[in-house]
Amino acid sequence: MSIAGTLGLSASRRSLALMVLGIVLVVAYLLAEPSSAAESIRVAAPAIGFIAVIAGIARHHPPRVVPWAMVAVSLGLLVAAHLVWSMVYFGDAASTFPSVSDGLHIASIAVLAGALVLLSRGTAPDHDAFGSFEFAIVGIAVGVGIWLVVVEPYLGDDDLGLSQTIWAGVAPVLGAVAFAAAFRLLAHAGFRHVPLVALVVGIGVQTTSDALRGVLELRNEFSAGSGVAALGVVAPLVVGWAAMRLCRSTHVSDDDQAMALSVGRTVGLSVAVLTPLTVLLALTISDLGSIATRFAVALAAVVSVVLALARMWGLMDSVRTLTERRGQDRLAAMVEHSSDVVMLIDESGGIKYASPGLIGTLGHRSSDWIGRPVVDLIADEDRERARSELERVIEMGAEGTVKFESNLVRVDGQRRRMESTIANLLGGDAVDGIVATFRDVTEQRNLERQLSHRAYHDELTGLANRALFLDRMDHALRVARPETDPVVVLFVDLDDFKSVNDALGHGVGDQLLRTIADRIRHVAGSGDTPARLGGDEFALLLEDRGGVDRALDVAQRLLEELRQPVQLAGYDLAVLASVGVAVAAPGMTTSSLLRDADIAMYEAKRAGKGQIKIFDPAMRLGATSQLEFRSELGNALDNGELRLVYQPLVSLATGEVLGAEALVRWRHPVRGEVSPGEFIPIAERSGLIRPIGTWVMNEAMREAQRWQARGRRYVSINVSAIQLRAEGFVDDVRRALVTNRLAPANVLLEVTETVLVEEVESASSVLQELRDLGVRIAIDDFGTGYCSLSYLQRFPVDILKIDRQFVDEVDGDAKRSSLARMILQMSATLEITSVAEGIERPTQLAALRQLGCDIGQGYLLSRPLEVAVLHRRFGISDEPSVYAATNG
Repeated sequence: MSIAGTLGLSASRRSLALMVLGIVLVVAYLLAEPSSAAESIRVAAPAIGFIAVIAGIARHHPPRVVPWAMVAVSLGLLVAAHLVWSMVYFGDAASTFPSVSDGLHIASIAVLAGALVLLSRGTAPDHDAFGSFEFAIVGIAVGVGIWLVVVEPYLGDDDLGLSQTIWAGVAPVLGAVAFAAAFRLLAHAGFRHVPLVALVVGIGVQTTSDALRGVLELRNEFSAGSGVAALGVVAPLVVGWAAMRLCRSTHVSDDDQAMALSVGRTVGLSVAVLTPLTVLLALTISDLGSIATRFAVALAAVVSVVLALARMWGLMDSVRTLTERRGQDRLAAMVEHSSDVVMLIDESGGIKYASPGLIGTLGHRSSDWIGRPVVDLIADEDRERARSELERVIEMGAEGTVKFESNLVRVDGQRRRMESTIANLLGGDAVDGIVATFRDVTEQRNLERQLSHRAYHDELTGLANRALFLDRMDHALRVARPETDPVVVLFVDLDDFKSVNDALGHGVGDQLLRTIADRIRHVAGSGDTPARLGGDEFALLLEDRGGVDRALDVAQRLLEELRQPVQLAGYDLAVLASVGVAVAAPGMTTSSLLRDADIAMYEAKRAGKGQIKIFDPAMRLGATSQLEFRSELGNALDNGELRLVYQPLVSLATGEVLGAEALVRWRHPVRGEVSPGEFIPIAERSGLIRPIGTWVMNEAMREAQRWQARGRRYVSINVSAIQLRAEGFVDDVRRALVTNRLAPANVLLEVTETVLVEEVESASSVLQELRDLGVRIAIDDFGTGYCSLSYLQRFPVDILKIDRQFVDEVDGDAKRSSLARMILQMSATLEITSVAEGIERPTQLAALRQLGCDIGQGYLLSRPLEVAVLHRRFGISDEPSVYAATNG
């Protein structure tokens, strides 16, 4: 294999080829007969190494060419040295040592040592300033070995010349220097760095070869073809291969460096330090060596230990410095990439350093602010406080810290809320100055303000909510004085607002509420507190300004404002409201004042809506009475105080009883009979109408089931708007029909006309579901809720019950009876059965028959009947049926 072909291979193949070539050359040299031809192998080995190094330099262009060129020169000198020695040895010279070849050999080793010293200095890191100690320790260890091999024989043999001994010792000493420099490179890189390991091994082999050759030359025993001479074939090949590989890269990874620090240096330096001590111990125990040798080895041991201790101290200092530097670098990296603004300030407040966060947060370049006062960054309103905090932290001394918030000004003039932390580190080792950290908390504070606003303000209207209103009331009551006008509260409740939501949707309802809130703000004074308490309830707190007179004026202006139509969704909507006014008396609490205003508002509603009422104590008594009444009504159902009576429904054409309307009655144990007009509104407001309504429905259906034996008669049951809105009402009706085994056609559910007007969407779907069950639907009190023809066409209606006020006028003149006539004509046109309720005079009955009314109901035909009387009228036995007994 040619050398050119070898160099053209890949790196791994070149390495293998050189290894095979070296083995072949060594074996050939040892097996060949000593001759000038065989000695050419020793000449060829460094020549191959020389070519490998030159090729590595040419191919890889290392950043430091000179040291590697010196390695090539060293190998070239070694070629010349081997060639001259061969010529001298096989020539006619009387002596081969010392000769010109020895001078060339020493020059080769000197150049190699110089190259490796340059490489070791350039490769060692800055924090490895004590690496020269390692160099000396390793050199001493190798020198001790050379002393024993070369110098000690001279000291013990007077026949050896001094000049010859010096010549024999120079090459190994220079080799020791080269070995120490190579070991320093290896200690820095780590033993996993194969080319450097090879370099150290190659130089070690060469140094060993030189030392042994020197000894043999002094004894005239060195000859061509010997094992020692063969070492001169191996060493240059290994050095040449290693140098060629190292020309490509001398980069050391962090992992390799860490391994070198933890293992490589520890093992290598330990061996080097222990070598002189071990040799000295061996010489002492064996009583060998001259006094000079023992002294030299002892001196070497002491120097090695001193250097090792110095190196250890230096290593510890390097580790500490490296740790501090890494910590500082980590801190610097954190500061550089932090959004916080970190500044170093001198005692006068001037900026010495500003982190890049300054431009990211405030738009200012750090370099523009070096030397300027830090307080110039702070907004005018916070500048004095910042200056005083800075003075305070200086007065606190070392480690003093203050925190505060202030507004800092961006480059565009915008203010940013910053959380400032100032620490006094004046006179510190790491940092000598005042460290100021500014963290942008603008968004955080804005969010906190928004959350606080939401906690105390109504999200829809922006008015104060109940919590804030009560807080303001409490404050107003606590600061009120007898000599000033009293605190006044207006409680505002919108009338029939639910119909807007049902008819036009909640979106329109919300827009209307926002408009109403704006009008309340308009009539309120600057010191008043308008609030939305929830739903369609508003309140207005008037403090110390005009008392009752001003409260009435504000309430009146508010009603006038609300009467102005609002255009929403293509409709002109006018809103009425009921207003209750309560005046604070000494010692009143927020709850009692708001309760009085609420009571006054309900009195306004009872007076006809769109009214203003001022609270007086009598209202509270009435409210208390209603509360007691509601409690007693809740117990009435459980105590069996409620019962049903039935008012017959009679065909005006035949006089036949077609059915009866179930009417609930309450016999109070103390008050006696309570009118439905008194307890039904209370039941609706309190929610008791649902359990009462369910009981009425089941009781009426159970009674109607008993009528079926005497002919098909239906029962009519009143249903409130609250029941109709309740979830599961259709299921309740279905369950009652199944439980009481009553045909759905025998049930008529009556709903008031106002339900159809105010519950447009919900009522339509629920009534249709009821019709799908087979139940019939009647509109009660027709004519009072302004129900138009379109409503009758839209809703599934079977029967119209004409309100008694129209029936009362049906027997009057043509003008007075016109409304009843129109209703009857409309029901006939729509094929809807008509029922006239409240018939009390024969003339009314005659007129209704003449106008074609289908069914009549009233005291003239029959009063409401107790169950026993009804049974006799229908011919029903009072004995319960089997079914009734089973389910009773």
